[in-house]
Amino acid sequence: MARPALEVADVFRDFGPAWRQSNAGHVSLGQLKVMSAIERCRTAALGGHVARCEDCAYTTIAYNSCIMGRSSNGELAYRCLYFSVNCGSPCLHNVRSRGPIGLATDGRSQTGTNMLETYFPAARMLGHLRSGPSGPYLDGFAAALERQGYSPATAVRYLRAAAHVGHVMAEQGASSDDIDLAAFSEHLRICRCPRAKGGRRNHHTVYGARLFRRHLVEIGMCRPAVATAPAEPHLVARFKAWLCKHRGASDPTIKLYARDAAHLMTALGTDPSGWDPADVRNYFMDRASHCGNGTVEKLTTSLRAFLRYLAVEGCCQAGLDNVVPAYAHWRLADMPRYLTAEQVNRLIAACDGELIARRRDRAIVVLLARLGLRAGDVAQLRLVDIEWQTGSLRVSGKSRYEVRLPIPQDVGDAIAAYLECRPSASESDRVFLRTIAPCRPFRNGDGISSVVKRRMRGAGIVAPIKGAHVLRHTAATEMLRHGVPLEKIGLVLRHRGIDTTAYYAKADVALLKQIAQPWPEAL
Repeated sequence: MARPALEVADVFRDFGPAWRQSNAGHVSLGQLKVMSAIERCRTAALGGHVARCEDCAYTTIAYNSCIMGRSSNGELAYRCLYFSVNCGSPCLHNVRSRGPIGLATDGRSQTGTNMLETYFPAARMLGHLRSGPSGPYLDGFAAALERQGYSPATAVRYLRAAAHVGHVMAEQGASSDDIDLAAFSEHLRICRCPRAKGGRRNHHTVYGARLFRRHLVEIGMCRPAVATAPAEPHLVARFKAWLCKHRGASDPTIKLYARDAAHLMTALGTDPSGWDPADVRNYFMDRASHCGNGTVEKLTTSLRAFLRYLAVEGCCQAGLDNVVPAYAHWRLADMPRYLTAEQVNRLIAACDGELIARRRDRAIVVLLARLGLRAGDVAQLRLVDIEWQTGSLRVSGKSRYEVRLPIPQDVGDAIAAYLECRPSASESDRVFLRTIAPCRPFRNGDGISSVVKRRMRGAGIVAPIKGAHVLRHTAATEMLRHGVPLEKIGLVLRHRGIDTTAYYAKADVALLKQIAQPWPEAL
C-alpha cells in the first residue's frame, strides 16, 4: 500500500510546537513524550542503517522507528525497531547493511549517536557521561550546540554541566524529566562532586544546565516551565488591543504604554471613574521626579493616550489627560548632531576585514550612513526585503509605514559580502544576526546601536551623541549639502511632515550665510 500524502506525524511536526507553547502547563508529561515519539518516528532523529547492494551499488537509508509500549510496571517504555531494507532490484540477496547511521547532519560534522566522541575522545569519560541519567540525551544536546554555532570548548563545558545536573537530580530523587534549576544552583554552592571538573559554580555550569533543560523541553522530554505572569487589568488589555488595531502601534510601543497604564491603575485603583485630577497629577509628578528627561517625555505621552482612551470609553471623566503636565522641551531647538565626512570614512574603515563580525558591522554602518535608516529598521530587516533585481530595499518603520529605497553600490556590495559568510545555522530570515552563539537575530535596535558605539570607540571618534541615530542625522545633513530638496530628504527619512525635515536645514551653513543679516560691531 502506498504511503499516504499526509500522516499524523506531519501534522504534529508542523503544528505541534505552537500547540505545546499555547497549552503550556495543561499538557501531561506522558502526552509530551507521545508527541515527541510520533514526530521523531522514521526520521534522522532516531538514526538508522545504510544498505548497499554489492552488485548494482544501489544504496538506501532505513531510518529507525520508535514504537511506544508499556513495561512490566505499567510505565511508558521505548524500543527501537530496526527494519531491513532491500534495494528493489533483482539482486536482493546481495544487499548488505553498512551499519548504523546517526542523526541528520548540518554539513560540518556527524551529529548522531556518536556525537559525544567529537568532544570527548577518552573512553573513560565517555562511559561516565553515557552511564549517567542525562546520558541518553547528551548526543542530541551536543548536536544542538553545534548547530547553534557554539565553539568546541564551550560545548564541552555545557555537556559537562548537562551530565552534572543529571547526577544531582538523581541524587535528589528526581529524574531528567523534572530538572529543577533552582535546586541545582543551590547544590553548586556546596558541590563536592568528584567528576565536576571545571563544572562547579560558574556561568558555564548554570547556563549549560539551562540550555540542557531547554533542549529537553524542545524534544518533548521535559515539561516546560509555566511563567506566572501577574494578572493584567482588563482595561489595559483592551487598551493594548485598541492601540494595535486603530493606531497601528508597534509591539515595543504597546508594551511601553501598557506598562505605564498598569502602573497608573495600581497606584490610583482599578476603577477610573473615581480618579481625581489632583491624584493623577501627583502621581505623574512623583514618577517624573525619579526619571530622566527621555523617560518623562514617554511617560507624558503614554499616560495622556491612556486617559483619552478611558474618557472615550466612558470609564473616567473627560479632560483628565489635560492634568498631565507637558515636559518643558522645545522640539527641534538644538542643532543637528552629525559626523563629518572624514569621521564617516574612518568609521567604515574600522570595520574592514574578512571576519564575519567585521563584514556584518560594515554592512550595518554603511546602511545607516547612506540611507539614514533607524536602528530598529536595520534590526528588523529581512532577506526578502532586499530586491536585488530592482536594486531596492523595502523598509517598514514607525506605524508600519513601508517604503522602497534605492540601494547604492557600496551598500549592496557590503550586504552581499556579509551574506556570503552569514551563519547558516540560524533558521531566521533576518539579515543581520549575532556572531556570538546562539546566532540569533537582534531583538531590537539597541543591539544595532551597540555595534555602532563599539566601532566608533575603535575608530577613536568622539561624537556629540553615541549610537546609530547619529548616522541618521549624518545622512540627512549630507543629502542637504549635496543640494537634495527637503521634500526628497523627508521621503528618504520617512518623516510625516516637512517641519521635521526642516530641522536639518540649520546645518547648511553656506546657505544660511546668504540670508544672514550683518551684525554691527560694538564700538
